This record gives sequence, structure tokens and C-alpha cells, in this order.
Amino acid sequence: MENFLNSLPKPVLAILVLVVAIIAFMIMSPPHSVCDTQAEAFKELQKGNIFPTDYKKSKIPPTIVRAKEACQLGNSAGSCYEYFTILREVADAVGKSSAECTSQLYGINEVRSNLNDGIELMARLAWGTKPPEMGLERFGWMQDAEIAIFCRLKNIYTRANGEEAWTNFRKKVYEKFPGEELPPSADPALVAVEPRKATQVLSEQDIWNRSLFSVRCEVY
Repeated sequence: MENFLNSLPKPVLAILVLVVAIIAFMIMSPPHSVCDTQAEAFKELQKGNIFPTDYKKSKIPPTIVRAKEACQLGNSAGSCYEYFTILREVADAVGKSSAECTSQLYGINEVRSNLNDGIELMARLAWGTKPPEMGLERFGWMQDAEIAIFCRLKNIYTRANGEEAWTNFRKKVYEKFPGEELPPSADPALVAVEPRKATQVLSEQDIWNRSLFSVRCEVY
């Protein structure tokens, strides 16, 4: 190889070196696509919401971490207001991306984990500690504003991942719904019995009918 390179005319060798350098540069720093540009703008916009912010040499955790904890503890419209608002803002920002870029933006770890967690938590809060009755009870304490946010999250999820992925996702959430509420034991010495899950006592259709997943989002 060395002999071959030495035998080349200097102009040819210079061109060859330049081509190799360009190829190496493109491999190490591939050109940005439209979706890459949108993803960078999205990350900058959502700093503080779902991405940490830098302060001197420290990183400040995103607001959604604290907001989610407050929602889980309070389990009410007031305590979940900030958390649901952040979820809506993130979903809206993803929704403003080009159709071909939605999947890439949703695929960002912080987006996927937070929006998926948000959908699941909303469904579980609406379900409560035991299977709700069908009808308006399946919404729990949630009113139109909260249900509209849930529908927005569903819309963005299906746009990014497809209907089949949505079906598989909600079936996984079904497995976390409690199927019964056990009364507290009068004897503290007894080992607490784990309540059965909804998938053990109800059919899939029954679970769907009683859950937030059955909401008619076209109304919202």
C-alpha cells in the first residue's frame, strides 16, 4: 500500500487525501436532516420541563419530576394541574413537528418515557383502587379539561407509533389496574393479601369499557 501511494502523482495523492478526509468528516459528523433540526429546537424549548437545565456546574432536574410526585400524592385536579399542563405542552410541541419527524421526536428518551408514564398514570388515577362502574364513573375525578389532555396524548402517541402500538400499550396498562379492593385486616400480625389484578377478574372488553381508554376522543 505504501509503495502504491508513493507511486501516485502528487496532485492525485492530494485529491485522494481530500476525498478520504471528507468521507471521514461526514461519518463522524453526518449532515443534519430537517428532523434533526426540529429535534434540537424541541429540546431547547423543553428545557426545564422534561430536560434538566444547567446552572453553573450543576444540573437542575426538570419540573415534571416534582409535578408528577405531587400529582401521585394528591390525586386530584389541583395537585395534578401542573403535571398535566406539562404533558400537554410536550405533546403539543411534538404535534407541531412535521409529520415525518413525529416519530423521531417521540423517540427521544425523555419524551417517550414521560408521555408514556403520563398516559398510564392518568388511566390509573381514573380507574382508582377498584374497577369503576361503566359510564361517567370511569373518568374518576377527571373533568373535560383533563380528559382532553388524555386524548391529546393518545393522538400524539398513535401519530408517532401507530394504532397497533397503542393497543399493545393499553393492554400492558390493563395489567396494572387493581381488580378488587380488599378491606383492611383487623389483625396487624396477618400478612397483607395482594389484591387480584383486573385482568384476573374481568374480560378485556370489560376493562376497556370501565377505563379511561374507552373515552370517545372525537368529542374532545
